[in-house]
Amino acid sequence: MILHWVNNYDQIGNALGYSTHQKSLKKALETQGVIMSENSDVAISIVTPDRFKPIPNKYNILYTMYECTTLPDKWIEPLQGADLIIVPCEHNKRLFRKYTDKPIEVCWEGVDVERFKYVERKFPTKEPFVYLWVGASNPRKGYEHVIIAWRLFTEKHPNWNTALYMKTTQMTRDERLLEVGGNAIVDTRFLPLEKEPEDKLPTLTDIYNMANAFLLPSMGEGFGLTLAEAMSTGLPCVYTPWSGVVDFCSSKEGYPVKWHFIPITTKEITPEGGAGREAHKSRAASAYPESIVEQMERIYMEYDFALQKGKKAAERIRKYITWEKSAKSFIDIVEKYTKEKI
Repeated sequence: MILHWVNNYDQIGNALGYSTHQKSLKKALETQGVIMSENSDVAISIVTPDRFKPIPNKYNILYTMYECTTLPDKWIEPLQGADLIIVPCEHNKRLFRKYTDKPIEVCWEGVDVERFKYVERKFPTKEPFVYLWVGASNPRKGYEHVIIAWRLFTEKHPNWNTALYMKTTQMTRDERLLEVGGNAIVDTRFLPLEKEPEDKLPTLTDIYNMANAFLLPSMGEGFGLTLAEAMSTGLPCVYTPWSGVVDFCSSKEGYPVKWHFIPITTKEITPEGGAGREAHKSRAASAYPESIVEQMERIYMEYDFALQKGKKAAERIRKYITWEKSAKSFIDIVEKYTKEKI
């Protein structure tokens, strides 16, 4: 198979996570024998619809995603320029179907299971029991919910030896995130992807591995890659059961929280990767902090059982949610629609 891979590695794409997705999927496709060439009649773009530019005289595939209940108005017209739309979850398939008659297929993202390996864990006897949150410094990722839940949790259990580690993938100007308090660590450093001999900083893998439980009370996910990575290592995970994550996580593998829809206003991403003007009003899922606390308590008090759930989660991810599986699914979808072109 030969495909024209349209590069969209820009600051906005990187801020939204599209760059990481592009690189991982591209590498997995090449491992499966796919050749990337501009001479192909099939063009693949992984980008938001407002930045999608179909290439004339080619079959244009748009791989995109969204996390709320409605799409921004400026996305709707560009969608019509795609011959095929691929999204990473069933929620997105239903969402995008409201705005276009173009064919839509689901192709999950994947986890690098060699990097995020399953880890045998035990309840810590001397060190604090660590709850981990990982995400961009974007309220959609649920850090505000974590902060509120953490304060409720520590007030309720002042004698429990626990800690909160919040790893944001971007620098932040939100003082609420930088001043959590209560035995909480906020890490805004840019960490190496892989460990080099001279590196003193931990990798993201190291951070997952040192934790005892994972928190992602997200307001919406196109897929939910950090949750899948945490699950791959066997971490007991607290999550919001809505949008992309429900495709691969249930109460059998994790700890869902109670939630309700709230109105939200999204903002455009500036060329520098920051928040710009208001762009779109929609709805997203808001977890109840008290429910987050209940699940944190359950994991702490029944940690052996929680680790059994974590093992089931790791088995599910390592069996179904890998970049190899994603690449094979992607190839099957492309062949289904473009067999005579590739």
